[in-house]
Amino acid sequence: MFFKALALAPANWTGECKLIAHKRTILTHLKKLGIEAEVEDDCIYLPTGRLSCEWLKNSHKLPASTMAMEAALNLVEEDTNSVLFTLPTTKDDLRNPKKPAQRFLGHTEYLRARYRTDALGMFFASPHLDVLLLTDHVPLSKVGTTITARYLKQKLHTSLTHLRQLEPHLKRALLAGINPHAGEGGLLGKEEARLASTLSAIKVPGFKVLGFYPGDTLLKQKQSSADLLVYPHHDQGLAPFKSLMGTLGANVTLGLPFVRLSVDHGTAFPLYGKNIADSRGAFFCLRKAISYQERISGKDSNHQGQGSQP
Repeated sequence: MFFKALALAPANWTGECKLIAHKRTILTHLKKLGIEAEVEDDCIYLPTGRLSCEWLKNSHKLPASTMAMEAALNLVEEDTNSVLFTLPTTKDDLRNPKKPAQRFLGHTEYLRARYRTDALGMFFASPHLDVLLLTDHVPLSKVGTTITARYLKQKLHTSLTHLRQLEPHLKRALLAGINPHAGEGGLLGKEEARLASTLSAIKVPGFKVLGFYPGDTLLKQKQSSADLLVYPHHDQGLAPFKSLMGTLGANVTLGLPFVRLSVDHGTAFPLYGKNIADSRGAFFCLRKAISYQERISGKDSNHQGQGSQP
C-alpha cells in the first residue's frame, strides 16, 4: 500500500521519507508488487528515487509494530518538524515496551500512555469532510461520564489550537450532542445542559465553537469547507465519515509535540500479499504528511488546495 502510493507520488517525495521496517518483509513485498528496486545497506533505490530505511532487528519479546513505533518515535522526538506516518497494525501488536504483556487498543492509546496525556485528539481529514472525536475507543456506557467540563475544555482547546496550524482553513467547530436530539431539552439526557456553560466559554483564537446540535443532523449544519464537525463518540462521527469518504481519509493525532497520522482503515488481512489493495487512501495520507511537514517547518506548501483529488 505504501509503495504503491509512493509510486504515484512526485519523485521528490521519496527523499522526504524514511521507512522503518523488517528488511526481509520489505523485499518480499517489493517482489510481489512487481516494483523494480535495488536494496543497498540502509536504503532502497526505487524508480521515484532513494528511500532511506532503518531496518528492525528480530525480537522474541516485542512485536514488530511496537519496535517500529519506538524507533520512529525516537526519530521524531529528535526533530519535531518531522511527521510520523504509521500504517495499519493489529490491536495485539502494540505493547508496552517495558511491560510487553500490556496491550493497547490502537496507536492513539499507545501514544496517550507513552506521553502521559489525556488531551490527545483523534481528527479525521478528507477532501470534503473534517471530523474530530471527543472520545475514541471508549465504551458507549462511559462516554457521558468521560466528557466532564474539564475534559471538554482541555480536549477542544488542545485539538483546535493544533488544527489552527495544520488546517488553517477550518474556522468553525460544530459540536454534536451526546444524547439523541442533543438531549431534547433534558428529556433524553442531562449531559448537554450540564456542559452548555463550559462550551459557550471555550475560546480558541481563529475558531468559533458552536453546539450542541443533534448528532443525526450535524452533517446538515455544515455550510462550507471551513466547518469542522465534532462528535462525542467514535461511531457517531466515523459512521458518516467512512460512509461518505470510504478509505480516502487521514487519521491525525492532535496534541503531540509532533504530528502523527495514518490511513483511516485497518489491516485488511484478506488482501494481504495479493497486490489488490486500494492505495488511494495511503497516497492521500502521504500527501497530507508532506504538506504538514512543510507547514510546521515554515516552508511554502506546494500541495495547498490539492486535497480535492488523490
